[in-house]
Amino acid sequence: MEKILIVDDHKLFLDGLRSILSSVDDFEIAGHAYTGEDALVAIKELRPTIVILDISMPKINGIEVTKIIKKDYQNIKVLILTMHLHRRMIIEALKAGADGYIMKDSKSDDFIEAIYTISNGQIYLSHPVSTVLVREYIQKIDVPIPDSQNIQCLSTREKEVLSLISEGMSTKMICDRLSISRNTVDTYRHNMMRKLGCDSLADLMRFAMREGAANLDE
Repeated sequence: MEKILIVDDHKLFLDGLRSILSSVDDFEIAGHAYTGEDALVAIKELRPTIVILDISMPKINGIEVTKIIKKDYQNIKVLILTMHLHRRMIIEALKAGADGYIMKDSKSDDFIEAIYTISNGQIYLSHPVSTVLVREYIQKIDVPIPDSQNIQCLSTREKEVLSLISEGMSTKMICDRLSISRNTVDTYRHNMMRKLGCDSLADLMRFAMREGAANLDE
């Protein structure tokens, strides 16, 4: 059972998120706070296992609160919740120790997936966030990318999966979109790496991002 503390200074949004997460049997809403200062007091009293934390708050912002949480309560997971899709802010949040970064306009299922993901010790990045970071990675790294002509050796289904990868979709999102299993997605990835001559999943993602969804759908 995950004990969740929600911290957001917009009561309407906070109430909506509370309603979404309360519907999941594995989640217990331990409490809520409207400011960073109140959040630190609530954490000390309630001892949640997960804190969902807005960035833009009065006095102490979410990134600073994250640093304090990770210093004083190493076992608490932090999911950053925001409308800010800025590279600098994303990187600052992750450097502060955030376990996930999700946009406020995400779907209900995405919030639930995010909680499960970080509770299992993994990093969760919502679709637009992962796209920003992958594009940053591609721009900075100078490693040969497979020739675009190699796309012709891919099957129609493989091109479809690669197109979704280029949009920054996670494995679960691809599974849901195409109604296929995680093992099937992994098999497609392996086959595409072999056909395209990619040495790693990072190379495959860079190739997909370079080509873009429009080119891959042709």
